Amino acid sequence: MADPIIGLPFRQVMLGVGLIDLPIACCCLGAGKRWLWLLAVARLSTNFVIYRLGLWWIGWHRPCRCLGNLTGALHISPTTADYIMKGVLAYLLIGSYWLLWRQWQALRAAYRGSLLGQSATA
Repeated sequence: MADPIIGLPFRQVMLGVGLIDLPIACCCLGAGKRWLWLLAVARLSTNFVIYRLGLWWIGWHRPCRCLGNLTGALHISPTTADYIMKGVLAYLLIGSYWLLWRQWQALRAAYRGSLLGQSATA
């Protein structure tokens, strides 16, 4: 079955998404800059939301096949898996943007503090 938005078979779409997710996961597990991996997760989750909105826009009402055959192995229905994945998506989207905002606030406060420190010593 072809993906209704991209037009490729679901197997190829899932492979492509997995290849995109892998470097982001490695970035998150690494000891790099925190804002960088938060930005990567925020961007990826935003893309997933845009994709989901596109499905809604065209009237696609089937559950997402993002877990593939794993739903059968877990003995859960595709609809339940779809709700779980929507919850995970909301968690990643809201969490990454909230943490980015907090990081930005901390940097802004540090910058203001350094400016106040410079003016007090000048």
